[in-house]
Amino acid sequence: MPQLFNQIYLLIKRYGHLTKSRFQNSNLSQKAAQLTLSSLLAAVPIITIIVGILSFTPTLKDMQSQLFGLIEQHMAPGTSDIMLPYLIEFSAQTKNLPIAGLIALVLTALLLLNSFENSVQSIWRIEKPRKIRERLLTYWAILTLGPILFAASLSLYGTLISMEIQDNQTSSWVNNLLELATIVLYFLMLLTLNFLTPNADVSVKWASISALLGSIGLYTLNTIFSSFAHFFTSYQVVYGAFAAIPIFLIWLQTSWLIVLASICLCATLHSIKNTSQDKNLSSGQD
Repeated sequence: MPQLFNQIYLLIKRYGHLTKSRFQNSNLSQKAAQLTLSSLLAAVPIITIIVGILSFTPTLKDMQSQLFGLIEQHMAPGTSDIMLPYLIEFSAQTKNLPIAGLIALVLTALLLLNSFENSVQSIWRIEKPRKIRERLLTYWAILTLGPILFAASLSLYGTLISMEIQDNQTSSWVNNLLELATIVLYFLMLLTLNFLTPNADVSVKWASISALLGSIGLYTLNTIFSSFAHFFTSYQVVYGAFAAIPIFLIWLQTSWLIVLASICLCATLHSIKNTSQDKNLSSGQD
């Protein structure tokens, strides 16, 4: 048994060192900062597209409140009640824009997805990019089908939240289910990004491992922010509503760092796998 734990420790140490090296060589801190800025510019266009997609039918329209409620719950404490209403209000004003303005908003959202894809290809060290047509089709599918599938998956989550609000006797296990559902949502999001974004053959197993660790990281980040909610409240006493801006930026950039670290781990696991296969082929030929 001690030997098994020692092997596991050496394996984690090896993978951790290689992942850290790839993280540093890929300059992910700068990439996270770029994605944070892109996210700020693309937030209103993406919310506008989501609202437009969910307005097609009355059933989907009823899911808007559930979707925005979920986003509000998972934003940084002390910022969701300030930032989200403004973003929704800004998106509502886009109906007054001319066609050229609407096209510019869609292009802004596409540029965020393109910036993220370029970061992923850089982490994977992939030099051959996707064709433009394939990129546009993928981005359009994410922007249209993504909100529908995501909102449809919120029915059970919304039921659990309503049970918690009603303070039923089952509130204890409902809280546990909500925590688990949060990690599952993070996991599905990161699994999709790890599996679909790289222009390479991605193993579902390695993508799942990376997504699981990344989802735990995102959950831990939100837990830390929630634990220091009293600090943010004191911060708001001095700066008022402006306090939400730096807090939101710190939370957003840290979230992007965790997402990129998950992708970095996935790329490292595939690199080790491919290196081992090459060594086995070489020894077989000899």
